[in-house]
Amino acid sequence: MLRHATAVSLLILAAVPAMAQRDLLDQLAGLVNRGKVNVEVDLQPGSATITPEWTLQTAGAPKATLIVEADEGRVRCVDVDVSGGTLVISGKGLRPALQLEGMRFEEGTGIIDARFRGRGVWRPIIAVFRTLAKPALRHIAVPTDIQSILRGDILASKQSTSEASPDFLKLVRVVHIGNTEFEAFSGYPLAFGELIDFDTRSLRVAIDKGTFTPPAQFEVDGRIDGDIENGAAAFLGNHGRFSRGELRRGTFRVSDNQTSFSAGAFALDLTYGQFHWPGGPKIGVEAPSRFEVRDLRVRPDGSYSGIVDAALFGKVGSVDRAGTRIAANDVQLHTHGAKIVNGKATGDIKLNFQYRLNHTLVVHYPVEELRDRRVPLLFQGLFDADLHFENAGSGDEGVVTGTYQFTIPWPPVEQAAFEVLRARWQQDVAPAIHKVKFAIEPRRFGPCGHDCFLLDVKMTAEKTKRFQQICNTEGKADVVVDAPTRSLVLRNLRLQPRCEGLLGAIVNFVAPFLTKSYSDIALMQMPADLPFTIDSVGSAADSIFIAGKVEWATASNVAPALSRR
Repeated sequence: MLRHATAVSLLILAAVPAMAQRDLLDQLAGLVNRGKVNVEVDLQPGSATITPEWTLQTAGAPKATLIVEADEGRVRCVDVDVSGGTLVISGKGLRPALQLEGMRFEEGTGIIDARFRGRGVWRPIIAVFRTLAKPALRHIAVPTDIQSILRGDILASKQSTSEASPDFLKLVRVVHIGNTEFEAFSGYPLAFGELIDFDTRSLRVAIDKGTFTPPAQFEVDGRIDGDIENGAAAFLGNHGRFSRGELRRGTFRVSDNQTSFSAGAFALDLTYGQFHWPGGPKIGVEAPSRFEVRDLRVRPDGSYSGIVDAALFGKVGSVDRAGTRIAANDVQLHTHGAKIVNGKATGDIKLNFQYRLNHTLVVHYPVEELRDRRVPLLFQGLFDADLHFENAGSGDEGVVTGTYQFTIPWPPVEQAAFEVLRARWQQDVAPAIHKVKFAIEPRRFGPCGHDCFLLDVKMTAEKTKRFQQICNTEGKADVVVDAPTRSLVLRNLRLQPRCEGLLGAIVNFVAPFLTKSYSDIALMQMPADLPFTIDSVGSAADSIFIAGKVEWATASNVAPALSRR
């Protein structure tokens, strides 16, 4: 048995035209595998032809109350009780006229019991000779399809018990459905507007209150509980396909041209689609993504409320916030217990992805013969962030704060440093020493500690081909954070040329200039529109780690230099 949902926890609303309401009625009828259906059909005065010899006539405001037992999607038996006005089966010529008060119908047998009395001159005759009523009763039956019952088409000719009388619906004023529970067919498609559709797997459905007004107006309040599969769900502009789903303590409603769907718990195994977390990340999700919502409410404008647990994975995604867009690959998002209130998020999420950052490295040389050199760098690696959302929405409302760390693999940095350090020029060293040719060829540039980097270069000084000095030069440098510019800076370069002889002295003389040249170089700088600080830097044997804070609270119109991998 289904339990009534306590608080509405998933509410999705969308405009639904009358034909869509009729479609939902037909879908619910098609769902019925086995169970009980309770229907009240309010009739209006009129007449309907059953067969050429027999007609149904109604007077006043009769009400037909039906208790239907269904199995394997068919009406197996039904009890009918007529109250209020009169429902008369009238025959032509010498055929009797009967006022029907109630009957019991069984599939395959027909009417097995009936309560009736004669009308007009037939009243005393039928009272004595009740067998005279049998010809009239033999010509009527109850349709055995659930769809006809829910529409109020409750009487058909004996020749076709699977179809209602084409004229009977003219007598139906309104149909009330209530206190109805049934087991749904497995593998049956069901859709609530364009918001969610799925195939049933193991599902129970209840109709607490339903009203059908011919020809196509249908309003219903019901409940749903069980397992679903092979469906699609959309809310807040997101749409995702799922392979399996769990729907617990669900409710649905169709009223005033709007459809609502609710569930105390809604869990999906997502396989494809777009997911948008309010205030930031978007992910093109794929298996094995899992999305669970408790006490979720979606308003007519698409904003929603609820408690979310999610583990989402996707090959591509982005972070859109305050006018900034960061494209990402191999995205993962994890959250537990985050609260969404009217489309705004409050809670913690853990975000991981592969990033790409473009940066131009600029080196100023101390000699006029060498112009400034610019080397484009591409940083890419793993980005980890622990973010806290506080009332953050897709319209940049609220605040997003937290911490981050991203890893820069060392080989691309070393290669770029080689390009910067490699240099050739000619310089007058002293009044008596002219046109000395210098050359620097880097051999190694790599980590030597937590924030220390080792420099190994070959330096050559040449006056003529006969006077050449090659020096094995070593040095160290510090990598520090410049907070005001949010830059990672190479600073305090210390060179030891280790040269001998006259030209060696010349090289030693030039070394301070080189130190000045390669000091205070911004190895990396955050784009102006990214709200990330650089607070610390560390290194391992093959990478650099940069960490800082995230303070994403205001909009920016500047596009970042981050692009999709």
